[in-house]
Amino acid sequence: MTAHSLFQIKRQLDKLRELVVKVTYEGDPITLQTPQMEEKRSLIIKTGVQFTTKVRLLVKLPEVDYQLKVKATFDKDLPPGRLNRQFFILTNNTKAMDVEDSSNGCLSVEFRHLQLKEKKYINGAKGNEGLLSVTEELHSLSFEAHFMVLGLSIDLETSSLPLVVISNVCQLPAGWASVMWYNLLTDEPRNLGYFGNPPRATWNQLAEVLSWQFSSFAVRGLNADQLLMLGEKLLGPGASSSDRQVSWSRFSKENIPGKTFSLWIWLESILELIRKHLQPIWNDNYIMGFVSKETERALLKGREAGTFLLRFSESHLGGITFTWVEQADSGVSKFNSVEPYTKSRLIALPFPDIIRDYKVISEGVVSENPLKFLYPDIPKDEAFSRYYTNPQSKVHPYLSAVLMPMSELPPNGSVPLPPCSSPEPPMTPGAFHMLHQQLCFDAMSPPYSE
Repeated sequence: MTAHSLFQIKRQLDKLRELVVKVTYEGDPITLQTPQMEEKRSLIIKTGVQFTTKVRLLVKLPEVDYQLKVKATFDKDLPPGRLNRQFFILTNNTKAMDVEDSSNGCLSVEFRHLQLKEKKYINGAKGNEGLLSVTEELHSLSFEAHFMVLGLSIDLETSSLPLVVISNVCQLPAGWASVMWYNLLTDEPRNLGYFGNPPRATWNQLAEVLSWQFSSFAVRGLNADQLLMLGEKLLGPGASSSDRQVSWSRFSKENIPGKTFSLWIWLESILELIRKHLQPIWNDNYIMGFVSKETERALLKGREAGTFLLRFSESHLGGITFTWVEQADSGVSKFNSVEPYTKSRLIALPFPDIIRDYKVISEGVVSENPLKFLYPDIPKDEAFSRYYTNPQSKVHPYLSAVLMPMSELPPNGSVPLPPCSSPEPPMTPGAFHMLHQQLCFDAMSPPYSE
């Protein structure tokens, strides 16, 4: 039922997105509040934000109707001597159960508007002196009730799965990693000291949960080739062996060699990019996504000129790039890649439109779109035409201005320009002349190599 409810919420959010496309206005609550709704994940609570929880009595006891009171308690089962943060429920935490209207007489109680407050120690300090990070601290929400029936005194108690409490939304990815790792490797309901010495996972276990994560948030899971690339990125060659061990630190805390972020943070940024900007073409399997640069070139080598593939950036968080191949008369293959498109750039122009309208400027001359076939040999428009939104730009002095994606290709033998930090760097004279004629804005990005 929980899974059913979550998917129902997702369907409702999808409908809201469709409505916003059709009509919206300044201060539209759907536009403002939907991103916050999407960021919520069960088993993670943010301080300062109210939350709701519901408890049911799974046994029908008519004798106790309307008299069974339930008390909610936070952090009741913390290990003794723990120095990390502890919280208590700030708002009313006791309510009476009632008969559910939609049920066959079962009792339930819903606690609305619950809010947490951090405890302070005798000296006034907060409990942040432990060895665990904020997102490794596990907490629990307990529910207790007492009643008399048929001369029996009965105490009831249940608790949630371990929870993570965050204070900033930037901690959400790390908090969710903790939730996944816990539920992947143990079925203990109250092991709140779990991350004091977290067990290792086999690559086979981790690969399964990563594919599940993509299928849950991005609909389509990961195939064997994509998982092999991720395994080698995490563990090096031979990662396809299912018994290779992965530590918690290696997965979520240690940076990928040569990068400033961990594997999980990289994957989380890609999940967000897919969900917000690439969902349809990801679902249709047009994004190869997880492929190394070496494999990418091996796949494109020898292909027809203009063949390209889409992969996620390995150096930019939440970025997607494309590489196309050119064939020289000598038979040598030349590969061209663009600076990755991140969510900040894709807000202005949908990615399918970028593929359709992409141009290259070389020595002031604008070439035709070099992107012809999606790997292995799918005509570009056959793959992406149903996703195009903006009308294609045409040369006409009275057309309205549109955004055109471009890259400036340096002369042969010259050093490529460094990746630009702005989506709209200054234009070259040749580009300005062309854009002046076509009344198009420039969204140039230099050639790029990862």
